[in-house]
Amino acid sequence: MIKFRRLVVLTVALLGVLLISGCGVSKDEHEKTVAELQQAKAELEQTKAKLAEIDTLMEASKIDTKILEKLRSAQQKAGELSSKVKDLTIENEKLKKELAEKKVKK
Repeated sequence: MIKFRRLVVLTVALLGVLLISGCGVSKDEHEKTVAELQQAKAELEQTKAKLAEIDTLMEASKIDTKILEKLRSAQQKAGELSSKVKDLTIENEKLKKELAEKKVKK
């Protein structure tokens, strides 16, 4: 019974010493780590905001790119149509001359 009482007293004393000493992390080190964590969180929020801004710009850029592609396509079609109009105008002039020649021959 005396040994059991001695064991209980030593266990309580050991637990008391452990509780007083804490878990081994100093208050300064803990505060430093907390400050670093808060700074990292702030940087994360800034980075998220920048990323959202970049995403918005990229979407606008995609729209601008699509508009430019459509414009280039329309310009190309306009060039092709202009060429066709020129060719048809030349052909029309030839046909007018042929018609005039046939009218003269009759």
